[in-house]
Amino acid sequence: MDSVAYTNDAETMKMPRTRSIDKVSASKAAKVAKTPESELMTVEEYFGILRKRVNDYYDNL
Repeated sequence: MDSVAYTNDAETMKMPRTRSIDKVSASKAAKVAKTPESELMTVEEYFGILRKRVNDYYDNL
């Protein structure tokens, strides 16, 4: 992609090239190792830990 010249009244302004971002292909995304379900945390466990941290934080204020 080359620079593009835009005209505005009598002035010409050159716009710099923009960087292109490479998208991750579906095959690369599929190769990521997934965590086994036995190691995953339940929603109740997660929010229990979060609730404890929040309560501890406010107790220390």
